[in-house]
Amino acid sequence: MKSVNGTRAAGRFARRMLAASVALAFAHGAMAQSLTGGLYGHESAGTGVTVRVASSATGFSKDVLPDADGRYSLNGLNPGQYQVSLVRDGQPLGSYDVVVNPNRNSSVPELGAAPTTVSAAEARDLGGVQVSANTLASTITPIDVSTPELSTSYNYKLIDALPVDRSPESVARLDSSVRFDQHNTGFVSIGGASPAENRYYYNEFDVTNDKTSLGSTTLPAEAISDTQLITNGAGASWTNATGGVLSSTIKQGTNDFRAGYSLYFTPPTSRWLNPRGHNTLNSIGDYYSYASANNHDGIAQQYLWASGALVKDKLFFFALLGNEPASRAQAYNQTQKETTSSRDKNYLLNLTWNISNDQSLNVLAHRDYSQSFNNFYQLEENYDPKSAGDYLSWSQTRTDSRFLIGNYHWQINDDLALRLMGGYLGSIVYSPNSSDENADFPYVTLYDSATQVQTNIGHNNNPFSYSPSDYWRRGYKGDLTWQLGDHKLVFGGEYYKHSLKSSTNSVPAGWFTYYNQANVALQNGSTSPADGRYVTQYVDLEGGSFQTINKGAYVEDYWQAADRLLLYGAIRWDNYIYKDGVGNQFMRLPITSPRLGFSWDVEGDSSLKVGGSLGKYTIPLPSSFSFGVAEPRTTYTNYYTYTGVDPATQAPLGLSQIGSSYITNQGVPTPAQIAATNIKAPYQYEAQLYAQKQLTPEWSGLVQLGWVDLRRVVEDTCYGGGVQAYAQSQGYPGYEQNNQTCWLVNPGENFTLKRDYDGDGEVEPLSIPGAAIGLPKPKHKYYNLKLGLTHASTPAEPYFLNLSYTYAREYGNTNGLIDEERRNAGWIGQTTAFNYPGIMVGSNGDLAGDIRHSFTATGTYDFANGFSLGGVFSAHSGAPTSCIGTYPNRDDPAYQPGAASHYCDGQIEKQGDDKRLPFFWQLDLSASYHWKINQANDLSLQLRVTNVTNRQGTIDINQVYDTGTLNADNTSIDSVNYHAATWQIPRTTSMVLRYTFQ
Repeated sequence: MKSVNGTRAAGRFARRMLAASVALAFAHGAMAQSLTGGLYGHESAGTGVTVRVASSATGFSKDVLPDADGRYSLNGLNPGQYQVSLVRDGQPLGSYDVVVNPNRNSSVPELGAAPTTVSAAEARDLGGVQVSANTLASTITPIDVSTPELSTSYNYKLIDALPVDRSPESVARLDSSVRFDQHNTGFVSIGGASPAENRYYYNEFDVTNDKTSLGSTTLPAEAISDTQLITNGAGASWTNATGGVLSSTIKQGTNDFRAGYSLYFTPPTSRWLNPRGHNTLNSIGDYYSYASANNHDGIAQQYLWASGALVKDKLFFFALLGNEPASRAQAYNQTQKETTSSRDKNYLLNLTWNISNDQSLNVLAHRDYSQSFNNFYQLEENYDPKSAGDYLSWSQTRTDSRFLIGNYHWQINDDLALRLMGGYLGSIVYSPNSSDENADFPYVTLYDSATQVQTNIGHNNNPFSYSPSDYWRRGYKGDLTWQLGDHKLVFGGEYYKHSLKSSTNSVPAGWFTYYNQANVALQNGSTSPADGRYVTQYVDLEGGSFQTINKGAYVEDYWQAADRLLLYGAIRWDNYIYKDGVGNQFMRLPITSPRLGFSWDVEGDSSLKVGGSLGKYTIPLPSSFSFGVAEPRTTYTNYYTYTGVDPATQAPLGLSQIGSSYITNQGVPTPAQIAATNIKAPYQYEAQLYAQKQLTPEWSGLVQLGWVDLRRVVEDTCYGGGVQAYAQSQGYPGYEQNNQTCWLVNPGENFTLKRDYDGDGEVEPLSIPGAAIGLPKPKHKYYNLKLGLTHASTPAEPYFLNLSYTYAREYGNTNGLIDEERRNAGWIGQTTAFNYPGIMVGSNGDLAGDIRHSFTATGTYDFANGFSLGGVFSAHSGAPTSCIGTYPNRDDPAYQPGAASHYCDGQIEKQGDDKRLPFFWQLDLSASYHWKINQANDLSLQLRVTNVTNRQGTIDINQVYDTGTLNADNTSIDSVNYHAATWQIPRTTSMVLRYTFQ
């Protein structure tokens, strides 16, 4: 049995953990993007006083002189606890312990008026948050009036007390204004933008996944110290984003040596802890999704870590070794069983060198090796896991990732500060599969027109062969801050270069699909045979090496216009450069983005802040965009009748082609073919107005209004008929252009296209009005009202509670970079939406993210005996869905993409008007127990359960009304999967063990 002293120590440990995070969990207000933080205050104690800032953890000490108005500030501080003292003639007048966090300025109360002082030892016991009656109100005030930016910072200690992990995406979902796109991408949508429009940072380096713009290249969550979320109105020093900003920093060492072990364990599939998924049937009783047989073995992630000083007061380290032993999972579909074995190992080292009190250098290095191996087996009976028989094939994915980031900060003097950052990340993905060995065999599938199911019947289990995908990004950033009287001026610039090299080819023998559909309209304009027997052959040859360059520069002015009023003005310039698969530049998009903002310290003590911002925002397009529009690619489909089937390979015999090849891409496009010559960068306007109030020493509140108006996008269109008609009307009567070749435009705007209009073999430009191709301007409007209420944990009231409610509206004719309405998570800038005018008919309405009401409650409770509880309750009203069908005229080019228009059974169904998904809610809980074994050893055990009630709510429905093919009389072939449901993820249980030695 644990001793009474041990129990009390455990209680102090839990209180310390929560107390250190209460100021962070609802800590709004951010300084310019930085690995370091700062503090500020005001003293009216008269002349001759000095403010001394010191840290025993790192040996830092520096004196600051208040200006003539009594104001002072100190930036460039490494995260941690600092003691701020007011000194006159060598005698202290008062002191406070303040926690400094990355990207934030901490407010220091007036020390000359401080009635009490709390010792550093006591402050350490409470994680840097003062709790004496006289100091509590000042030290936990989470309001930063030194910036108009509004943000939320989360410390890992709070996240560890909740049933969530430390990853930036999981942390962001604690905010009710953040939408989890669980029906399409699995990433978060912030500020009404699509999930592909966020920017992610580690230690100031932009790590956004430039291959897709979805998520980021990640570091081990165990190494994360703080994560900052900006949902709207980011300052000009951040790389441009039309979505949100998620910025994480990595743990640093101090003079105190600490080490530990963490184990995250998910038990195997079972009825109570980790139940299986929910099956879904379609309208004819077949499976739309089959998940009830899927299962996994136990999954473990373990970490060894240590931190401390290599040279006391100068050089510190944090090191981490991670390992995920091999674990197995089994999944089943109609005809196959798939077994997957996965493992991972990684290494991380973060070094911090305090060169002097004014200079610091931080270097972060990381390496990760992950792999998964899949085996496929034939099921003798459909959907019968017990009938697994013959071995079919294998596939493998091996990923080698690496990081290196350096940050240098120099406080040159009281008025000048310099920040420099440089970094590199890269990953090579190897994807060999058995198709590489079985190159002589085609990939063969059979389509059943009755069930609308396509089944693999051949030797190969993958229609493609892949070369290694090599992706890397390197970037540099620097800025100079100059305090010029009441103006703080920031001059900065950045440069990022990305490279993506990859190729994907159909298996050499081709991809054949057998059909049994009589008299249906084929994409090449022909009609299928009367007996319905025909086969398609699809060929796809694509790949190359692509580079994109993002350059940026910015100037910011933080003007203390009055004692309590800060005005912000900034301008940012960006230039996005895109190159094709053979190195030619095909697009250059410069854009200038102005920003305005204000911060009003209403009471003069940081207890009530009114702030706002207005700005223009853009976003770079990812490397996958270049890959899609500018790669050397040949894709075509041939249609054949056949007389027999090869029993060895299942390939068709006696082929006779039906019509011509349906070509969607052919060869290497020229820059003129890829894009209009006057294309411009996408952008939107954003505005916000908010108020923060410290209601009581424990309670604080927030009211925020946000507005977003999208004005321009970059998209591809394929409506060559519109260009042809306009060119012929302008004196080029012989010009012809097909409706399969696509090029980039700004939809709804005039564009210049280079083509050989007069047939002399030379291309010439032609200015074409946007109306000539009939595309509307993009429209995406979003506005929201967010209300927040937070209670900070104290010894007297040992609970943390954050209540967050958001009302929002989102409507228009585009989601942004990706097409959420059609559930297309890829092909950024190449969605189906703007391909043809007919596709856009009925497109203006409620967008996929139009969730009107969202609520999130996050809380922890700390018992005196070392036991603590955590929970997250989230709920929101249903999202709209659309009816997606085939354009009802096979002679119109809008028919070619298949089920992609807003026509269902020949009638227009306006976007978002099909039906609303049901109300969603979920409860996640955690329970922890902490043992203070002795003065040097801590042990904790935690149980985490997501979706505690195992609620099986509908999170999405199939929106595709028909099969994408019309009968010869232009009537649709209805889809048997229309309105089939996708279900909420079942209950998931995991356990976490942490041991710390110090």
